[in-house]
Amino acid sequence: MTKGIKGWLWVYLIGSIPILMVYSMALSGWFFEYPFVLMVCIFITLASPLVLIITKSSQAPHWNIFMLRTVFILMTLRSISVFLEPGGKEMSLNEMLSLSLTLLFILSISLVWTILWTKYFNKSIRVKNTFV
Repeated sequence: MTKGIKGWLWVYLIGSIPILMVYSMALSGWFFEYPFVLMVCIFITLASPLVLIITKSSQAPHWNIFMLRTVFILMTLRSISVFLEPGGKEMSLNEMLSLSLTLLFILSISLVWTILWTKYFNKSIRVKNTFV
């Protein structure tokens, strides 16, 4: 019987930390000039579903899927807002293209991460056995 936090669940936990740090930095800079305290608070909020996995809460899969989807939506809105900021500096075509490609790359990683782990949490026998 496959049960417990092993294998892919550890990959998810360890891999989520740097990704959530990037999300925290991006979201903390949405309205303010990237304050460290706000970034830490956002990170703790986003990482709280990871704690549910470690404690083997039955709600862990649900809250992690919710967090993944919510963050993807927020990151999409954050990326769009970069181009809509009032009083933002004028960008050349090259700067705009470079920024667009960077944001597209970040959103693509976020989307792939969300899809893969949502499928894993919904279909994995280990997840079902661990978080019954």
